[in-house]
Amino acid sequence: MNQRGVAVGVGAGATLLLAAWVSAAGPVGVFARKDFSGKESGTPGKDFGDVTAPPRSGNGLKGADVRHADPWTVTLVELALKLLLVVVVVIVLVAIGRALLDRWRAREVTADQEAAVDVVPEVLLEAALEGERQLSRGTPANAVIAAWVALEDACRAAGVRDDDSRTAAELLTAVLRSHRVDRAPLDTLAALYREARFSTHPIGEDQRTTAREALVQVQSDLRRTMARLAPERTVSR
Repeated sequence: MNQRGVAVGVGAGATLLLAAWVSAAGPVGVFARKDFSGKESGTPGKDFGDVTAPPRSGNGLKGADVRHADPWTVTLVELALKLLLVVVVVIVLVAIGRALLDRWRAREVTADQEAAVDVVPEVLLEAALEGERQLSRGTPANAVIAAWVALEDACRAAGVRDDDSRTAAELLTAVLRSHRVDRAPLDTLAALYREARFSTHPIGEDQRTTAREALVQVQSDLRRTMARLAPERTVSR
């Protein structure tokens, strides 16, 4: 278990203990006792039997008054405990949420890496460059379709195959994601491809420009992956 898991566990345990203590005892009960053992103070003289008090001389004290807790103090202490409990609960929930999010992201990357990734980033980069060249030809609709198809053809040429559980677009996305290409431009390109191929409304120059910007980002991510892999390839040689 990592340090974050330990911290989450300790925080959750502390929260439950604090909540149970406040709920069971309450601030009034806690501050009305002499100690935290749960036992009320005994009656004076009970432990020593009956004792005859010597006669008092002078006025003396008129009697000891039992001092009760100030209601304002009790209210403030109760409010402070509740605020502390809320803060601890929020911290624990945020830590748990971050841990679950990190775990989900790690599993997402692992799932993408499970695709048959025999395509080297250089091949994908060349396909992205070819897609950008296709974007400068023909109508915007045909250009967007050709740009996406260029990427799919690169995967097919490399022999990447998958079962019927994923579409060609999903497989291409998984292959590119395995090379640390950001998902946002891939989703943009896939959406533009579907729009250009299946929609009835015309595709304009704005869509062509958006597709080009997405392809440029894909190229940048692939170049970054190639630079990261360069030292490893040099050592392996």
